[in-house]
Amino acid sequence: MKVLIFGESDIGLAVKSIFPTTEIISKEACDVRKPQDIKAILARHKPTAVVNCAGVSNVQNVKNSNMDKWIEEIEVNLIGSYYLAREIISFNPKIPMVYLASVAGMYGKPNHSGYSASKSGLITFVQSLAMEGHEAYAISPGRVNTKMREKDFPGEDIRTRLSTKEVAVIIQKCFEGNYKSGDNIVIRKRGFRKLSRIDKGQPWKAYLNVQPIN
Repeated sequence: MKVLIFGESDIGLAVKSIFPTTEIISKEACDVRKPQDIKAILARHKPTAVVNCAGVSNVQNVKNSNMDKWIEEIEVNLIGSYYLAREIISFNPKIPMVYLASVAGMYGKPNHSGYSASKSGLITFVQSLAMEGHEAYAISPGRVNTKMREKDFPGEDIRTRLSTKEVAVIIQKCFEGNYKSGDNIVIRKRGFRKLSRIDKGQPWKAYLNVQPIN
């Protein structure tokens, strides 16, 4: 399996430790906001699986927010994922895709409104991909011991964070068929105890139980 990871990240390096032939594409080599960049990278590397780790997080409240930074989170985290999926499907519609979402996409989070909104959209976008017949998964980790987490929450007790390897193992399990396309795999810690659950790819059918009017 030739895994291609978009976005340099600590999680990407952990994936490479599992799949040594993994190629990690930096922001400088490919801006996920530019479809032509994505297309060129796919043609050059010819992956058999893709992981999207490209993402940004800006800590700011809505009242005093920098609008450009807020929009950047939507553009990179959500719209970039759309561009990526669209180009992957055009390149090879059978390629499995894993998208790094977040538990922050499952509820609002103070000082992270842009990040939370972008990750919430990403989770449902992955569900849509699955229902359109593509193999796609979302992983929503809680705190992970990465440089991004330390930037946003300096000095936090790292024992409350997942290791990057724990997240990489979930990515491995996606590629090995342990989950169904469209699933959002939630993994986090409460205190020092690891918890996990799976939101199935079409949760609205069971959760909403919508009935026709009249």
